[in-house]
Amino acid sequence: SYASHKNLLFLLFLFCLFSFFGTSPGFLMATIWTILLIIYAAKFEEPRREGLLEQQRNEKVSKLDGPLVDRTPSMMPDQMEFDHETVVSHHSEEQEAPKNFCSQVRFALQHITGPLRICLFLFFSKMFTVESLVSVTSALTKNRYGWRIEQVGTLGCINGILTIPISTFIGAMSQSVQDRVLMTWLVSIATFGMFLLIDISDLFGTPTESYNEGNIFAVGERRYVMGYLITFCSLQAFDSVIASNLSKVIPTALASGTLNSGLLTTLVGTLGSACGDVFIASIGFINLRQLMNGLFIPAFFILVFALYLIRRNYDLLAA
Repeated sequence: SYASHKNLLFLLFLFCLFSFFGTSPGFLMATIWTILLIIYAAKFEEPRREGLLEQQRNEKVSKLDGPLVDRTPSMMPDQMEFDHETVVSHHSEEQEAPKNFCSQVRFALQHITGPLRICLFLFFSKMFTVESLVSVTSALTKNRYGWRIEQVGTLGCINGILTIPISTFIGAMSQSVQDRVLMTWLVSIATFGMFLLIDISDLFGTPTESYNEGNIFAVGERRYVMGYLITFCSLQAFDSVIASNLSKVIPTALASGTLNSGLLTTLVGTLGSACGDVFIASIGFINLRQLMNGLFIPAFFILVFALYLIRRNYDLLAA
């Protein structure tokens, strides 16, 4: 009958309405990525990579023996251009990556230099620490402080609001300050923030199921939020500095092709996030009450080691 069809259409409308609002973030992101894909397909063109050509010339010249190594100001611009083109042509002949996948893997591993290893480890440390910090927020704050979903969401919103201007400020500073200097300061700040998240009182006893409220060495809500924001914002700004330094120390052999620096950073970053998630699950399974110290004490020492690595190899990161 007409009434039954009308009721069926109304129920179908309600189903579509609840389905859309229940999965609206997914629909929104799918729409944005579809638009981005269409723009890329229609407009994207590979630009002329002047920086790569210059780096190829510098790598070739650095390998030459004799008086050509001395690049004095007396060298004429036309001579520099001639050397530049000659070097690029020789480099492309010598550094052409093999076609076979296994050979490409060996080729990539052979060209991973010391500075590149350092940058990749720093990127892994950053991803591992951020994952351990962010992914555990909901479970940690609920068990320790009794937070609701609104409070967790507000903390995440504050993170996003602070990260954008801080990263922009660091990007502006990178125009006049070396990457290794910024890396040192940002990791130091992140290490201090992570230290604030270590609950020393829990190391000597856990008489309550939440946290040792009233103890001067306990991590309360204010201290947690402060340490959380300091660590997260500094590590997010550190991300762009690593990428900047990586672009300067990456060998030109890994600047193109499939197994390039972009794929390496993606693999290392994904590995860091996956290890962070596995670590969270492991600590939560072992002792949920000690989840904070179980996660943040190892993360603190990872950041300390990253800071030591930067200072130990300060000259290698001067590119």
